[in-house]
Order: sequence, then C-alpha cells, then structure tokens
Amino acid sequence: MSAHACRWFPETPALASFKTPTLQLDLFSEEHVDFVQREVARWEVAQWLSRVPHPYPDGGAADFLQHTRSGFEAGNQLTWVVSDRQNGNLHGIIGMRYEGEVEGAWELGYWYAPDAWGRGIASEAAFHVLAFAFDFMEVACVSSGVLHTNHASKRVLEKVGFEGWVEGEIDTAHSQRKPHLATQMSAEDFRAFVFSGGCSLVPQLDREVPVVWVVAAALYNEQDQVLVAQRPEGKAMAGLWEFPGGKMEPNEGPEAALIRELREELGIDVGVGCLAPLTFASFPYPTFHLMMPLYAARKWKGTPTGQEGQALKWVSKAQLRDLAMPPADEPLVPVVMDWM
Repeated sequence: MSAHACRWFPETPALASFKTPTLQLDLFSEEHVDFVQREVARWEVAQWLSRVPHPYPDGGAADFLQHTRSGFEAGNQLTWVVSDRQNGNLHGIIGMRYEGEVEGAWELGYWYAPDAWGRGIASEAAFHVLAFAFDFMEVACVSSGVLHTNHASKRVLEKVGFEGWVEGEIDTAHSQRKPHLATQMSAEDFRAFVFSGGCSLVPQLDREVPVVWVVAAALYNEQDQVLVAQRPEGKAMAGLWEFPGGKMEPNEGPEAALIRELREELGIDVGVGCLAPLTFASFPYPTFHLMMPLYAARKWKGTPTGQEGQALKWVSKAQLRDLAMPPADEPLVPVVMDWM
C-alpha cells in the first residue's frame, strides 16, 4: 500500500471518470462551479454538512475547486460531480479523501440538490464509488458518518453496506458541535455485502479505457494435467500463475497470435487445427479492460520450456484450484477443470 493506503490512484481525471446504470461521475471542474455555489448556499443542503459554512461565501465553490485539485494532485482526494447519464442534469457531489484520521481509511462524503433526494441517486453513486475504491484503488477501508438527525443519509449508507454505528460529536462550520454517527467498512466487508442477499445493487462501472486483447492456452497432457506459467520478477503480478499466452499484435487473429506466443514463450509448435475455443475472460483493470480468449490444446510438437525464464509446472485439478492467479485468469479455472 502507498502512503495514502491505496495501491492505485488515477493519474488523470479521465481515469477517474465512470458511468453507472443511470449516472455519470466526473471529477469536479470549472463547469460545475456555478451549480455547487448555488446548491450549497441553500440551508436545506448546508445544514447536513459539517465542513460547509452558512451563509456560504461568494467564491466558496471556486475555492473548493482549488482545494479538490490540490488533493487530486497529492493523491489523497477524489471529488466527483454526479449527473444524469442520459440528459446531463447535475445532481450533487460525492467524494473520498484520505487524511489519516482513521488509520488506513478513506472517508466517503456527499451531498445532493433537493430535487435529487428520494430517487435512489445517492445510493447508486455511493455504491459505485465504493466499488471503484475497493476494486480499482484497492483501498483497505472506507469510513463515513452523518449528523445524528440525518436519517435519510444514514439509510443511504446502510443500503450500500455500512453498519455498526458509533455515536459521538462533531464540530460543524455553521452550528457548533452536534451529535454524530460514524461507521466504516473494509474491502472484505464490502465484497461480502455485494454477494449477500441484502444487496440490491450490481456493480456496473462503465469506463473509457483501452481494450487490450490477449490470448491464452490450456495445454493438457496425457496425465490429465494442465500447464501453468509463473509471472517472473519485474512484471506486474509477479509470482502469480497463469495460462500461457500473450498480447495480440495489431491486425493479428487470435489463433495466429497464440501459435506465435506459444512458440516464443514455450518453444512448442501448435497447429491451428489443434486449438479448440474454450471460453474467454473479460476483466476491468484500473487503466485498461482485458479481453482474453482461451483455447484448449492436447497436441503440439516439442517440449514446453520457459523460453523467457518463467517457471512452468503441470498441475492437477486439485492443485489448479489452489493456485494464486491473476484476477482475470481465476474465472477461467472452472471451465478448464471441466476438460480435465
């Protein structure tokens, strides 16, 4: 983990932007300043925000923009404007920041214009920000909190998996100290919640990132074992085991790419007629989306050896099930096992 308790932080605003089923989330910018200035100046919004003064000063939103940009450049703050995916109407602000107040935790906060209340917008945005934080940034923990009487916001946080409230008090910028409820959630808690019967939302993060095509092979021997290769030191996810293969070159078909990669990587020759389409993986990484067709092969010429210094081993069903693999390879395992 980095000093700010995340493994990855978006290098550009474009990498931080994403769409959900009905919403668009973009980093706060100049085009949103008038909206923020107008809505936060309303007492019905500001009364629930501990850090926002009321009356809201002229130029407050412009100052807030500079603050969020400094936090983004420092790698400790993300502030999104939430808008309608179809018509672009602005709804509110949601953000995460890391200040070390809770060890290892990023803090989630948000506010919405009154015409967005009661429409499920806050829950949808919060749920997908958590998915972004836990799945892409790989943060360890997210905390949040509400003023004691903000029942609607407390329900929003409970709908996205927060529980275990701690009572306390908090200083506000407009009404001195007030009763406060705090909560936090770990990455493990969130994943358990997503797959529980109590979660009514399904993660859908649509992002404008490059699609990278790679191709891989499940090579089976006569002992009903499959070949796996270990990613060498110096590469991403070093030490994990994967099915051999590699990137497709521009204008290269998957079968031709796989035949080339197996020759370069393992020193074997496989005929196109010996490759059977097996399944494919589709997996979102922080900076690209991986598409990986997987082929099965039982015949080839030569003995597989690591031509690039990578370790190889033949594994049984039971051994394959227990291997540490890249997340894109893991969904392929049940299909590969069906052929063993």
